[in-house]
Amino acid sequence: MAWRGLFVTILVLIVLIDAFERIPVNKIKHTKKYNKKAAVEKLKQRYIKNYKPKINQKDYSENLTNYEDAQYYGNITIGTPGQYFSVLFDTGSSNLWVPCKGCPFTDFACLFHKQFNCNTSSTCTMTNQDFEIQYGSGAVSGSVANDVVCFGNTGSGYCTDKTQGFACATDEDPVFMNMVFDGILGMGWDSISVDNLTQPMDQIFANKATCPQAVFAFWLNTDLNGNTGAVFAFWLNTDLNGNTGGEMTLCGTDPNHYVEPIAWAPLAATDYWRITIDAVHVKGKNLDVPVSGSIWAIVDTGTTLITGPTTNITALVDSIGAFDDGQGDYIVSCTGLHFLPNVTVTISGQDFVLTPFDYVLVEEQNGGKSCVLGFAAVDVDPPNGPFWILGDVFIGKFYTAFDRGNKRVGFAQSKGGKGQ
Repeated sequence: MAWRGLFVTILVLIVLIDAFERIPVNKIKHTKKYNKKAAVEKLKQRYIKNYKPKINQKDYSENLTNYEDAQYYGNITIGTPGQYFSVLFDTGSSNLWVPCKGCPFTDFACLFHKQFNCNTSSTCTMTNQDFEIQYGSGAVSGSVANDVVCFGNTGSGYCTDKTQGFACATDEDPVFMNMVFDGILGMGWDSISVDNLTQPMDQIFANKATCPQAVFAFWLNTDLNGNTGAVFAFWLNTDLNGNTGGEMTLCGTDPNHYVEPIAWAPLAATDYWRITIDAVHVKGKNLDVPVSGSIWAIVDTGTTLITGPTTNITALVDSIGAFDDGQGDYIVSCTGLHFLPNVTVTISGQDFVLTPFDYVLVEEQNGGKSCVLGFAAVDVDPPNGPFWILGDVFIGKFYTAFDRGNKRVGFAQSKGGKGQ
């Protein structure tokens, strides 16, 4: 009968909607000017092997606490009973680390944050394995511990077993002292993991009964005047006056936050979330994207910016009509944003259009406003490069899904996002 078919359809939809875990996501509110120069140095250190940052300790420290809307963090629990930690969700790295008991009294970066105590967890075991993770001019080090890691509340079903390894930091560089989150949860691929530690996501995705889709995704509402936000799916609210950054959903996407279809791009490699883009256009002019008309792009939630090779970025800036202030910023008039051209990125044959209100960062300072392009030049030599980096300037406009199971990244038009 017809009503039975309707009932089954509704039941299937309910099951699909409930087949993922929602995790509240917070955002960082900043008062300082976005340090674009330091952000570029951070990206070079991350993606260029053996690169030495060309900034001083003070500059790098400011950058770690000044991601602007790139810094989204949420809670996980570790141990039994669960100990709560705020972690930065970062698709550009692949390690989980949190501060741990045992750091020296002079290590303020450790002491000013929550510290995991293995002795109070009935499922924790310490190993004899040391670790060190480099972050530009700073580093964290300590020992590897094994314990239960949960997304959402302890016992939610989205938990690893007690053999999950993570980095237990007892020595942190001072540059980490002002982070509002406790640690970092890398969501890249295990191939770039330090000390070959597997990610908690590996165990979550392996449990097909709980997690039928090995997918997480971002919805970033970058409308600074809005009150709504994003869905790991991620639902992220970048309203700087709001209190909630949004939510992250594991094991699926939320169709309430994007317009079908999702355009999928297969991964070019399983290190970072590395895909291939077909072209970048300004005013209909191709920016001479190399490599037989295509080039790699890395989708990175750990940065606000869109970066590319110097030749491409220079052509892009010239086409837009911005000027270089000599400090690494490309400036445009805040009163003339409506007259600036759109920038189109073509992925898997589909055009994704960024308006000036998407790619211009509006900064309030000294009682006035400054408008800078969210683009920067980063050159990476072969064999690892060249490539573009698509940060939150891009992700903020488009719902972005990371499909571990099928090794692909998908983009769709967001509902309620910036410029919508």
